[in-house]
Parts: sequence; C-alpha cells; structure tokens
Amino acid sequence: MDMINTLKKVPLFSELDEGELQAVADLASSIEVKKKNIVVQESEPGNSLYVILSGEVKVSTYSIDGREVVLALLGKGSFFGEMSLLDEEPRSANVTTLDDCKFANIRRGDLIPLLLEQPRITLKLLSETAARLRKTSGMLKRVSSMDVPHRLYTYLVDHCQRFNQQDSNGWCETILPTHQLLADQLSTSRETISRAISQLKKDGILKQGEGRGKMCIDVDTLEDLLDDF
Repeated sequence: MDMINTLKKVPLFSELDEGELQAVADLASSIEVKKKNIVVQESEPGNSLYVILSGEVKVSTYSIDGREVVLALLGKGSFFGEMSLLDEEPRSANVTTLDDCKFANIRRGDLIPLLLEQPRITLKLLSETAARLRKTSGMLKRVSSMDVPHRLYTYLVDHCQRFNQQDSNGWCETILPTHQLLADQLSTSRETISRAISQLKKDGILKQGEGRGKMCIDVDTLEDLLDDF
C-alpha cells in the first residue's frame, strides 16, 4: 500500500485508479542509492525505468573536450531511463545522485506490456519525453546565442515557473542548485555564475529568502531584461 500511495503523487501515474496503481506497484521494486553514486551510465544498455521517490539526481553527458554538461536536475516524482526502453538503444546520458535517493524501478519486460494495456501512462511518458527534448534543444540554443547573465536569467525564470509560484508582486521564493551545478548546466565556470548572481543581488533582483538556502527572485524584472535582449 505504501508504494501505491507514493505512486499516486507521481505525475506519470496520477490519473490511474486504485486497480491500475496496484498493477504498477506490483511491477516496481524499491532501490536505495547513496549520494554521489551513478545510477545510469551513458552508453550502457538500458532495461529499466526509474521513478524518483525521494532525493534529487543530475542528468549529464560529456563534451568532446571532456567537460561535464548537466542537462537536467530531477527531483521527487520525476522519472528517467525511458528513452532506452522506447528505442532499445544504449543510455543517452549519465544519472548521478545528488542526495541519498530512493527509486521505484520497473524493468522493460514488465513495463512494455503495461504501456500497451494503459494508454494513459504511454501518452504521459511520451509527452514528458518530448518536453525534455524540447527543453534540451532550448538550452543548447540559449547557450549558443546568449551571454552568461542572460542564460542565467532564462534559467531562473524557467526554474521558478516549473517549481514555484510567484506572489502578486512577481517575486518567487525557491531553493536554487549550487553555483557549480548552475555553471555545469549553463556551460560556464562557477566563478562566472557567482559574479552574475552577486550582480543580481546588488541590483535587488535576487535576495535571501526565509529559511535555509531559500532565495527570492524578482521574476517580472528578469522577464523584462530578457524581452530587452
């Protein structure tokens, strides 16, 4: 029953009824992985889907010069490993835990019959996969056409829109990744990100929030800066 209650909160499975959730829960095994461990290795064969039950992971690859490029940060309720299940090709990226994590793992041999039986899961899986591809494409476009401050503005606006709500004055309170993780996602150095964030603080666009690690972001002003770019 604990697995069913957990799966109810996962967007991929949120529209399923109790019987359908039970079918998914029967296929899933629980896996715990400690912080800073690789869960999925790029280029290795892939035969299972992972749903994040707790913790956070980073999805990354490496450029030709050996530099790590972070494609996404995923938290509770997200999933990964679906591309290799759909096309039976090797894993397209590395997935590494940023915290102690717990996953629900469903193997390909069990998942494919489920997708055929439950079209609602199939449509959600395909929709999320398409959304991630669009996001990656957009990120690559931003990296090639924007300077670092504007890349950061775009990231902050997107982060707030996806994970938090703005108040009536256009401010958003959130917890941001570390400066190094931001740098890895925006293809720059940690020092450059630190300078850009310091400037946002000086300009009053970014300020300390209530609670440990929380920051308040003036989303409306960032959007104005992007419109003027």
